[in-house]
Amino acid sequence: MFFKKKDKELESIVAEIKVDLSNNYKDNAVLGVKKLREKIAEKESLGKIKEKDLNVYKGYLNDFEMDIKNFKRTY
Repeated sequence: MFFKKKDKELESIVAEIKVDLSNNYKDNAVLGVKKLREKIAEKESLGKIKEKDLNVYKGYLNDFEMDIKNFKRTY
């Protein structure tokens, strides 16, 4: 059986954001979303991510942005 190879770098960022959101670490979550947005754009521009995977991570990004859009930034 073949397993889908995930992008470890993006998966790590997604996991960090999920932990930050679950622990109510708002500032860290906001920074994590920014990092994810930048890393997705970088990989997309360099052609280092498949279209299917790109859509998955953009979906995560969209969900996280909805979660944090009402946060008041403290920095």
